[in-house]
Amino acid sequence: MVDVPAMEVSGLTVKFPIRGGVLGKVQKYFTAVENVSFSMQAGQILSIVGESGCGKSTLVKSLVGLVPMDSGEFKLFGEKVVKGRTASGKRVSDLVQMIFQDPFSSLNPRQTVSEILTAPLVARGVKVLDAEARARELLERVSLPKEALQKFPHEFSGGQRQRLCIARSLMVKPKILLCDEVTSALDVSVQAQILHLLDDLRGEFGLSILFISHDMQVVRALSDEVLVMYFGHVVERGAADSVLTDPQHEYTKKLLASVPTIRRDR
Repeated sequence: MVDVPAMEVSGLTVKFPIRGGVLGKVQKYFTAVENVSFSMQAGQILSIVGESGCGKSTLVKSLVGLVPMDSGEFKLFGEKVVKGRTASGKRVSDLVQMIFQDPFSSLNPRQTVSEILTAPLVARGVKVLDAEARARELLERVSLPKEALQKFPHEFSGGQRQRLCIARSLMVKPKILLCDEVTSALDVSVQAQILHLLDDLRGEFGLSILFISHDMQVVRALSDEVLVMYFGHVVERGAADSVLTDPQHEYTKKLLASVPTIRRDR
């Protein structure tokens, strides 16, 4: 029996209207992502790389409904997704969760950690006490004390906030995590801790991870496969070691050549 991919995307296109004139009518459309297709196997870490503005974040946001798709097909574990639900009726948010780049703006400053973490389960009809027990369990798993439940986001460091975001994403027991530059706002030493945590959680919970990053060393260390985007298109895909050591597309070569180095000849 052939394993069904955790995620399949076919011909995904995202366009944004450009308005103008006195009445603000749509004059034309800007295509941010055009005809993108890829699949990701269960338990795999697939990284998307490319320069700023190439459509990486727009792509992943469209998968969770934060940006509307103009066209294309999206499947989760073999089931087509339509209007935020799979063919069997499961909500996309039960299977896929997203972790954003800035952990501070991702957390409601007016809510305690307890309210932030339990909200997804309470909204699904889970009793508050059960939701709090799950929150304490995940706080321990991301190396934060249970006392953190009564604190507010501003009382934590950047790395601790990102751990809170990771814990929140795991509350509903998803199968796929979409990580949008989750380490770029953190110090280098903290980045390593978060990356190790994500890799450990992948093995522990059987997660598939779609990972966006500008850091090629992070991508090389963490990824199974790499997908390279350029102006909304996929230009190259393959095993991480292959793409990052022997790129075939001219853009990928230029992208890797732009990585800072201490070598004087570069």
